Amino acid sequence: MGGVKLALVWIVCVIIGAVVGTAIGWILWELGLELIGSAVMLVGAAVGGVIAFLGYMNWQDRRGRTL
Repeated sequence: MGGVKLALVWIVCVIIGAVVGTAIGWILWELGLELIGSAVMLVGAAVGGVIAFLGYMNWQDRRGRTL
């Protein structure tokens, strides 16, 4: 995988992580857990992006071995 494609995959994973983290944080915020909800919103992009990126790379590696 080239450098540009890898960077684009990373950007997409961070965006997906941010959306999921914000959604989960907003749900917690609405349930009355303001502090936990805002913390989840703040770390959603970083943690979600890393998890999504590693999951994608694992899937790409497994797919490459089966072909």
